This record gives sequence, structure tokens and C-alpha cells, in this order.
Amino acid sequence: MQYHFDDFKGCLDQPFALELEGSIYPLKLISADKLNNNATVNDREAFSIVFRGESSLKLEQKIYRISHNTLGDMELFIVPIGPDDEGMRYEAVFS
Repeated sequence: MQYHFDDFKGCLDQPFALELEGSIYPLKLISADKLNNNATVNDREAFSIVFRGESSLKLEQKIYRISHNTLGDMELFIVPIGPDDEGMRYEAVFS
């Protein structure tokens, strides 16, 4: 499935679930931002999304299975971008 910026923008502050080795970890979508002044690559929007997980969750960059009640199941390549005051942040870029 091809995702669009508006798909994720409408899910800000909503829970997502990351599956890892048979366990489920909660994530929260905390931002969705368009990249390169709304540029498109091959008619696809360039945007990034950032999730926040628990401080104790330390994921490496790779593809993870993530699910959401509305968007369904997806496999996203996420990269840790560091902690903030509330937990660890992870970014996925779509281009």
C-alpha cells in the first residue's frame, strides 16, 4: 500500500503498535511533516513521521511491523533519532 502524508497527519497523537519477537510495544505518532517544500518524487509525496516509544525501548534502525486501528498493518523502516523528555523517538521517511 502506498501511504500519503494526509494518512498519517490524521493520526497524530494516536497509538500505534510495534511487533517485535512476539511482543507488542506501544508507539505514539507525534509528528508528520512534509519534506522539500511539498516536493514529489515519481508522483509520491516526500514526508517524514516521528513516533515516540517508552524510554526503555531501544530499537535499532531496521524494518518493523507496525499496526494502527485505521491504517492497518504496515512494515516501516524506522531510525532512532534520540530521546526527548517523554521517551525515545523514531523516524520513518517516505519519498
